[in-house]
Amino acid sequence: MSVLFFKPIPRIAVWGKNHVKHYFGYDDFPGSVGQAWAFSGLAEASNLCLTAPYNGKTLHQLWEENQALFGHKKGEFPLIISLVAPEDDLSIQVHPDAVQAQKIGFSMGKNEAWYFMEPPTSGQIVYGHHAKDPEDMDTYIKKEQWEQLIDYLPVKQNDFVYLPAGILHALQKGSIVYEIQQATDITYRFFDYHRKDDEGNERELHVEQALACVSYGEIKNTDTRVVEGNKTTYITNDSFTVAKLEINGKQTFQDDNYQLATVIAGTGEVAGTAVTVGSNFLIPTKTEVIFDGKMTVMMTTRGE
Repeated sequence: MSVLFFKPIPRIAVWGKNHVKHYFGYDDFPGSVGQAWAFSGLAEASNLCLTAPYNGKTLHQLWEENQALFGHKKGEFPLIISLVAPEDDLSIQVHPDAVQAQKIGFSMGKNEAWYFMEPPTSGQIVYGHHAKDPEDMDTYIKKEQWEQLIDYLPVKQNDFVYLPAGILHALQKGSIVYEIQQATDITYRFFDYHRKDDEGNERELHVEQALACVSYGEIKNTDTRVVEGNKTTYITNDSFTVAKLEINGKQTFQDDNYQLATVIAGTGEVAGTAVTVGSNFLIPTKTEVIFDGKMTVMMTTRGE
């Protein structure tokens, strides 16, 4: 087995335009794209493989039919990897945990994480809130006292931020982010700044569902990274394992777990194929791969 390359999927968003297209070199993308799904195994939106002998197959199909590539089939494909570049602030939002997600028919919640290739223009993201309990939260929302409610976390280039399900959060404009999430594609919006679409309609809010999911109490973005040579592992939990590999010259890589890999800086070759920023490829389980060049590669695999 060797590496398999995948075609990114453009995702239209009211807060997106052309940053994703230009930053990652996705010239065939339309306008108003807020993010690209580098890897998705959802049946309704799955990336196409570009590499023989699987070219034309989707990641979803490979997960269902070719488990030798992954080494462990347990339910549906567990992850979505996105490349996000908002040109406006995202809505103030929350994601369900496993308990809440299972109530509506999903097998997993939606824990999430961001690696900042570029920080937001403001230098901070929405991360948590000041409400003491659901009644207090409800009061803030009804009065639209968002600035009094929300908390912020300063971020800079190369920061890694973990966003557990239940945290009130929002990515801010100007960010360029490598995003990891569990594959339950659900977002509940508390507030969207009264933005209107081309027909004058505001986007739907989900206040009741969001209130049922939001967590209370202090949330700390604890840095648990482990550095081993040119590899930095940012997080390993039961949702995902995320690492960064800094390539400078020729290097051999192999791991017992499959890796969803994306080049986020530089250029080079992977298994003899030229890669650049925005290249997305699967390294199958236990596959030895030769990297060559000067580049930064983000890699995500299943949780432990």
